[in-house]
Amino acid sequence: MGKEHAQKVFVKEDRSATIRCDACGLVKTVRLQDIAALVPLVQIRCACTSVFFVRFEYRKFYRKATNLEGTYRVLYDERDIPDLSQTRKTTNCRVENISMHGAGFSVLGRHRIEKNARLILGFTLDNPNRTWIEKLGVVQLVEGTYIGLQFDEPASTDKALGFYLRP
Repeated sequence: MGKEHAQKVFVKEDRSATIRCDACGLVKTVRLQDIAALVPLVQIRCACTSVFFVRFEYRKFYRKATNLEGTYRVLYDERDIPDLSQTRKTTNCRVENISMHGAGFSVLGRHRIEKNARLILGFTLDNPNRTWIEKLGVVQLVEGTYIGLQFDEPASTDKALGFYLRP
């Protein structure tokens, strides 16, 4: 496994991380020193002699990779927030990741979304209940068709989404 296919490992607040060897399945929790903060990509040698790269993710909250169909609307008037569950759900984005405080999604097609724009994002979870979620938020990142949205209220206020995000 090369650097471009590095295993992403979430670093917890106590600076510990759990690493799993893809070759033998060995799981080990390690404590990171300050050097790991400076070098996010580290080459690991497992007891089975397998060598692989690990990319440490220093996030306050776990970010779950997803591949969910979604729909978004830019909010021009805060008094007129649409209920996306009642409208014709036209898929215009793909939700790629979700955390307690936001989501990353790719717009399907062209857009005019700018940083600090207000949006409503709706998507169906791939859980057994196929739960419909709607979140209001502010755009924090625009990179081509990829949009980073910070939720107004954390996912912990939404029981189904909070349960879905458990690692």
